[in-house]
Amino acid sequence: ESAADAERAITTLNGFQLENKRIKVALARPSNEYSKGANLYVQNIPLQYREEELQDQFQSYGNVIQTRVLVDQSSGQSRSVGFVLFSTKEEAEQAMNALNGTTPPGGSKPYLIKFADNKAKKVREIQARQQQNVYQPIPKIGAGNMYSGGPLRNPTGRFGGGRFNPMGGASGYGGGAMSTQRLGGAGGGGGRVLQNMESGYILFVYNIGYDADEKLLWQLFAPLGTVQKVNVIMDHAKGQCKGYGFVTMPNLEEAQYAIECMNGYMHNGRQLSVSFKT
Repeated sequence: ESAADAERAITTLNGFQLENKRIKVALARPSNEYSKGANLYVQNIPLQYREEELQDQFQSYGNVIQTRVLVDQSSGQSRSVGFVLFSTKEEAEQAMNALNGTTPPGGSKPYLIKFADNKAKKVREIQARQQQNVYQPIPKIGAGNMYSGGPLRNPTGRFGGGRFNPMGGASGYGGGAMSTQRLGGAGGGGGRVLQNMESGYILFVYNIGYDADEKLLWQLFAPLGTVQKVNVIMDHAKGQCKGYGFVTMPNLEEAQYAIECMNGYMHNGRQLSVSFKT
């Protein structure tokens, strides 16, 4: 109701640990044409950089609202990619024009900088097509395929390289009332995406290793969005993981973003394959 109330809420709750997430609370930016599209996607960030160092690099070009560096949750090592959100698109464009192609202090590769995709807009487009009952692939959401080169699955139910896809048949995972949605694409081989009406969208995570457990899936996917449930499929005769599992995320946008980030990602010497369960 008042500026004082808002400031007290920010002071009290910003950085508060809520389940497996540390929440960020700040004043919302006014929605106008100047502030839209002001988010930059940055590649080749030096491994030793965190949010503070990244902000130092960009703040001379305008008002930096937020910086984010993606890290590997298992090792804590930077993935060398991140985002810089400016107050206005003009400031973001100035920073991109000045820094794109330059090598940052302490870095070995030049920055590759572009405008981050508008994920919310793409999700609205997806939902509009669903309502029209049009079968089309989902466009990729996020700032481009950060970790391309992962194994692809074709309509025959096999991954690239001829490896058997254990999801070729039915699975008991999820439970509850299920519905199919015409989402196609998104690493799912064009099949129908299964949505658990009680939870959300189920991701199939393959090649996680035989020593994987549910804690590993939480660590890998929790930084990318809200995780409702994880399940590692076990070989009880051998007492070990079968090498794959499932992650349920209630939000379509975050589920798509998780696929974008993790499909093809190298973990413990293994290249993960992540797609919607179909």
